Parts: sequence; C-alpha cells; structure tokens
Amino acid sequence: MKEIICKLFDKYKVFLKYIFSAGLSFVIDLVLFSIFSLLLKQYIYAYAIILSTFFARAISSFINYLLNGNMVFRSNNKAVENVTLVKYYILVVVQMCVSSLSVYFIYLLTNINETLIKIPVDVLIFIVNYFVQKKFIFVRKDNYEKV
Repeated sequence: MKEIICKLFDKYKVFLKYIFSAGLSFVIDLVLFSIFSLLLKQYIYAYAIILSTFFARAISSFINYLLNGNMVFRSNNKAVENVTLVKYYILVVVQMCVSSLSVYFIYLLTNINETLIKIPVDVLIFIVNYFVQKKFIFVRKDNYEKV
C-alpha cells in the first residue's frame, strides 16, 4: 500500500506542488483584489474591478513565479531564465485580461459580488495555466536537449 501511495505521489507531485503554489498565490490575489476593490470603488467605481485585478495580480504573480520556478517545475535552464520570465508575464497579462474582463462583464450582467465571481473564473484560468506553464514556460533543460 505504501509503495502505491509513493508511486502516486511521484506521478502527481508536480501537480500537487502546483496546486499548493497556485492556491497560495490565489489566496494572496483574492485578498488583495478584495482590498483594492473596496478602496477603489469609492473613487473610480467603473474601473475598480479591472484596476483591482491588475494591482492584485501584479503582486501575486511575482510570488507565484518564484514558487513555480523554484519549487514546482524546478526550471534548471539558466540560459533561458530571462525568456522564462518574459513568457510567464505574457501569460500573466493574458490571464489578467481574461480574469478582469470576465469578472467585469459577469458583474454587469448579474450584479453579484465581484469577489464571488472571481473565484470560479480564476479556477478555470488556474487549470489552463498549469498546462501552459508546464509545456511552454518552465521547460526543463533536459527537455530542450531532446528537441
């Protein structure tokens, strides 16, 4: 039984680490989004959701990049580290746009609390991001040598 559990863990350890990293980053992002949203609604109501998403994601994405690069995918190719950072932040910008615009338009249609809307939207983005980061961003050096 112990061997089966160890084999399962080995098989899914990258994904489990990603869940931890993304979960921690998501909590940071959601808390910051809620705080920024509360503050910005008082001054610029129309754009509070979009700006709150931007500010929160700017902070949480940096934490997520460090965790994913060092703990999850263990990108070991120093020669492409700058390229990895650029690709990661292109993904961040895309996910920021998808998240903020989705939350904004769903909010306009439903008038449901924006933080409650953000949770399922970002969960869907989380799933897509795992595959994008694993296949295109945090590519291991040994994978480059096989190409």
